[in-house]
Amino acid sequence: MTNTPHLDLPLLAAAQAQKHVTHNEALATLDALVHLAVIERNRAAPPAAPAEGARYLVGGEATGAFAGHPGEVAFFDLGIWRFLVPRAGWHAYVEAEDCVIVFDGADWQDLGHYGRDLDNLDRLGIGTVADDVNRLAAKLNAALFTARAAGEGGTGNLRISLNKSETANVVSQLYQRAYSGRAETGLIGGDDFSIRVSADGSLWRDALAIDRNTGIVSFPSGLAGLAGLPGPNLLHNAAFLVNQRGFPGGSLAVGYYGFDRWRAGTGNATLSRAADGTATLTGTIEQVLDVDLTASLLGAAHYGGQTYTLSVENPTSALTVSLGGASGVIPAGSGRRSATLTLGPGETGSVTFRLQAASACAFRRLKLEPGGAATPWAGIALDTEEARCRRYYQRLPFTGTTTGTLGVLAQRVSANMIEAPILLPVAMRTGAVLTATYFGWTAGAPSGSQMAFLDSATSSWISIAGTPSASLAGTPGTHAAILRVQASGSFGGAAGAHGTLHLGGGAAIALQAEP
Repeated sequence: MTNTPHLDLPLLAAAQAQKHVTHNEALATLDALVHLAVIERNRAAPPAAPAEGARYLVGGEATGAFAGHPGEVAFFDLGIWRFLVPRAGWHAYVEAEDCVIVFDGADWQDLGHYGRDLDNLDRLGIGTVADDVNRLAAKLNAALFTARAAGEGGTGNLRISLNKSETANVVSQLYQRAYSGRAETGLIGGDDFSIRVSADGSLWRDALAIDRNTGIVSFPSGLAGLAGLPGPNLLHNAAFLVNQRGFPGGSLAVGYYGFDRWRAGTGNATLSRAADGTATLTGTIEQVLDVDLTASLLGAAHYGGQTYTLSVENPTSALTVSLGGASGVIPAGSGRRSATLTLGPGETGSVTFRLQAASACAFRRLKLEPGGAATPWAGIALDTEEARCRRYYQRLPFTGTTTGTLGVLAQRVSANMIEAPILLPVAMRTGAVLTATYFGWTAGAPSGSQMAFLDSATSSWISIAGTPSASLAGTPGTHAAILRVQASGSFGGAAGAHGTLHLGGGAAIALQAEP
């Protein structure tokens, strides 16, 4: 054997002359191959002025001194090119590409060719550091997933699967800014697909939900202009149709209610409504939006951190609007005109909506809705609107017009006290307070602002010594209350007598639970 089996180094022969030549050739070859690094690969022709010791990988169609040596290692030694035939397992660093390649016995392959099976890695970081939470982390500007074609041994399809173990777990895609969540899609704490969004990464609002059983899509936070569909109106009695107090239109002092749910704000107000629904306002009116309704109307804990749009039709002059701490102006003009307001995240309680006109402004179809755009008006059935208003104010159920009869049986429970238990037709939002017009007492059929008690046993009207007053007995509930009428002196008639209370057409008794 004259050469070594792996690196093909020349061996010294016994009694060989000029042993130093053979020895130096072997050392030069070792110098070329140990820690092999080439300037470039696939070189087609030798450089014009190579440096001593320069190394290249020869390309497949080389010319000049490189001709006939494809894939071999060419190194410049003592002014001539020498060529080394690679063997399987040799590896080389390519300076021009900053990469490591390996010879597989036929071709030089990139190192990644040998990384096809990477199983049970604890973590992997691409351009960044993976950690115990993010075991796969990548910092890059683009990523491509493409289907493996049938001709490559694949199916031509591409499906990315995300799996969780329990229904209550989360499997989702989370979108962040500055590592604070802004949107999330997936199976979030359930098996129904949903999309939710956040303004700050802590308070989340459900935007879309798809029932896994029926496929029915719902929008918990409402719609904004989708296919022309109207969004929800957060205002009660926005058309000023419900009028339990019998407000005729005109002036209102600050704090006094006219049409249901609407009261005069700072500076008083003048408000009226025409038969076609046109309202005319001078001054300020306001309505308190109950925070207890946000869960059902907005799918949120409160009004804060959201954008709202207030709109009216055909305002004849500018209207200043405010909601909580946000304010804006609706410009005059034809068609639906609007202003968009965004509440701060600190608005966590009930908020007051105000509408102000510096001079008389006529408008129609007032609407406040979530979102940044005005959507078409949609009316609410009068009986539905009245039921909503009665949660905040309702007159006690007296029948008749000029003379009203309380629709329950009352009792003279003591010498100076008459009580009547009342079941409310609509539950109020909380325990209410009594409001009543000033009234007098009469021992006969009442008129005007008078009240009377008719004894059912004797069919006689009972008299009073002193003056009457009305209040609620005990702590009122949301579904029922006890009306108590008390004399400053005493009532006539028999103790324990049952009968009915009557009011004249000018008297009114009501319960109020405005926030």
